[in-house]
Amino acid sequence: MKFKKILSMGLALALAVSVTACGSGNSKSETSNTETPAAEVADTGNASDPNVLYSNGGPTEFFETPWLNPGTYMYNKVLYSRLIFADENLTPISGEGDLAQFYEMSEDGKTLTFVLRDGITWHDGEPITAEEIQWNIEYALKTTVLNSVFRSTFEAIEGAKAYLDGSAEHISGIAVDGNKITLTFATVAPDALLTFTQFAPLPQKYLKDTDPITLQQASFFQSPVGSGPFMIDEVQMNNYTILKPFENYYGGKAEFSIHLNPSAGDSDPNLVTNAKAGKLDYAYTKNIADVRALEGAQGINIETVNVRYTRLFYMNKFNKKDGSASPLADQRVRQAIAYALDMDSILQGVFDGAALPANSLTPDGADKVDGLNDYKYDPEKAKQLLKEANWNPNTELDVVYYYTDQGTQDLMAIIQQYLAEVGIKMNARLVEGDLATILWKAPEDPVNGPSAVDWDMCYAANAALSLHEYYDRYATGYSINSHTPSDPTLDALIAATNSSVDAEAQKQAFFKLQKYENETLFALPLYYQPIFLIVSDKIESGLDAIGNPQFNYKWNIQNWKLK
Repeated sequence: MKFKKILSMGLALALAVSVTACGSGNSKSETSNTETPAAEVADTGNASDPNVLYSNGGPTEFFETPWLNPGTYMYNKVLYSRLIFADENLTPISGEGDLAQFYEMSEDGKTLTFVLRDGITWHDGEPITAEEIQWNIEYALKTTVLNSVFRSTFEAIEGAKAYLDGSAEHISGIAVDGNKITLTFATVAPDALLTFTQFAPLPQKYLKDTDPITLQQASFFQSPVGSGPFMIDEVQMNNYTILKPFENYYGGKAEFSIHLNPSAGDSDPNLVTNAKAGKLDYAYTKNIADVRALEGAQGINIETVNVRYTRLFYMNKFNKKDGSASPLADQRVRQAIAYALDMDSILQGVFDGAALPANSLTPDGADKVDGLNDYKYDPEKAKQLLKEANWNPNTELDVVYYYTDQGTQDLMAIIQQYLAEVGIKMNARLVEGDLATILWKAPEDPVNGPSAVDWDMCYAANAALSLHEYYDRYATGYSINSHTPSDPTLDALIAATNSSVDAEAQKQAFFKLQKYENETLFALPLYYQPIFLIVSDKIESGLDAIGNPQFNYKWNIQNWKLK
């Protein structure tokens, strides 16, 4: 049967797919499994040197600001400190902080106080002041490279709106008194503590004259100065980077340096080659082909880490620009698409069983309600739903994607075939260029539309720091909501998740939201993908807590012992 042949070809080709997180909606290419010989990519260092830890994610053109993807790159993890620590589950650790000696959140979630440690400095020896923390928050709000969770927290501070519209010189809800910083929130910021486990303050003196809009282009990010346990020693951009221990780090001085080979955060085409050559002691990947290639390799250990990473189709339900109704406005059509896809078979072929079918944006675990509909493959059910929805078989869904690898194109072909089996035509196309406008431009009228974007479905991913990061973008008027018209029920459910800092109250609110999501499929979650942590035997001790390597948690790297 022609369909089975195409499916088989597609799955075989897709085995080489390497998937990159893109929670912020930025374009990230997915690399092939092509490798470069180790000698060509790592021209310095001795792999047997007990005083060097090898990793990847080194810069190719510049060091990425730590405010967008706070823990994606090794250098952002170790060059900078944060105000407080999270544990390996990304839960803020109560009591003592990181740069903060002490912190306290009021019971109503409206007041957060930090007291900085005495004697803390930047890598250049200059003291870190409370005034700089204030400057960092205010400056960050005017940049275009701020993580959405950070932005939501900062915008909730009293006076943030006046500061942003230019009617106030400072955010009135930030007060500084010696080493003490107090934040007063106008509304509950449910991720406030989580934000300060990830947000890395930067030294004001190097950036105060930089236009916030061009922050990433600042010369500072050719050799940044931080406050973490390691500092810049040598940078050979797109070749190698050496980080050395920071002698004055309050948490102690490391006994080794870090050698970084250049690569994107989780798309390292040389991961296998370098690991087998002894030039990779700590790294992570989502590439199952790389994992399979390293299984059984001497001195290499692989840990599977389940994380908040969900692949999905955004479903554009706004009327089209010509005023015609969206073909996806009827939830029965969206449900039919879910029933039409045999995700078990697709994922077995694409990820060798290492990814799981999704029935919610929220991955399986304690944060997810029981009893959701799995939408198991049922083409007859799909056809019946389409009939009930009076589906026009001449309608062709315009499906966009922004990953440039062959594997994604093959996956789109597989899905196209499954949909064709139930009578849905689909055209898949790669989009390039200004993706913020192409994919996420919200309509001027978020209630009635029409749509400001052209596509019907967008293949994308969410690498969420918090559950709010999954769902807030579907609220009416959210800045990047290009796809979901006003839905008072949905808005109320989302608002309920943001109305309390109490963890149990938030959990129950998310449970109700997940049930509504599962029933209406305002987005179509496809699968959950774990991260694989690669650790060599060279790390003798100290790596006790293993969490999501894309974010920051208390891992005490300065105390690791190498052999």
